[in-house]
Amino acid sequence: MTQSEIKIREAAPDESAIILHHRRSMFRDMGEGTVEELERMVKVARPWLARALADGSYRHWLALDGSGRVAGGGGVLLGPWPANPKDPCTERAVILNVYTEPEFRKRGIARQVMLTILEWLKQRGFRAVNLHASREGRPLYEKLGFEATNEMRLKFDLP
Repeated sequence: MTQSEIKIREAAPDESAIILHHRRSMFRDMGEGTVEELERMVKVARPWLARALADGSYRHWLALDGSGRVAGGGGVLLGPWPANPKDPCTERAVILNVYTEPEFRKRGIARQVMLTILEWLKQRGFRAVNLHASREGRPLYEKLGFEATNEMRLKFDLP
């Protein structure tokens, strides 16, 4: 299968099960979360994702092989954000859920998905986009021009 045999298209709102499968698989492959935690994540995310796909605050693209089988995908979460001195945009974009099924990896599919997302964002006037990179995804993101930032995180120890 060549890259030209992969077609990228925007996901429909009724394809949330595929997106959730990718999200769950992505965390599983990174060794994040127990089976129970991953199941809880999917259960909690399901109604949110349905709303976000319907209202356009989350957009997702799927990569399909020549037979129409989903090989991977990725999405972008859009949310309100105050402008800053270097960026007058009042919306922020965060790329999420970039995932390629294991049997399709190392064929440039994640790159095609990312280029599609980045072009979509540029066409809409975004000046920046953020993402969290897995160890495996970092080389691709760096090749696309992503740089580490000064972001910090505090985790609360809640049940």
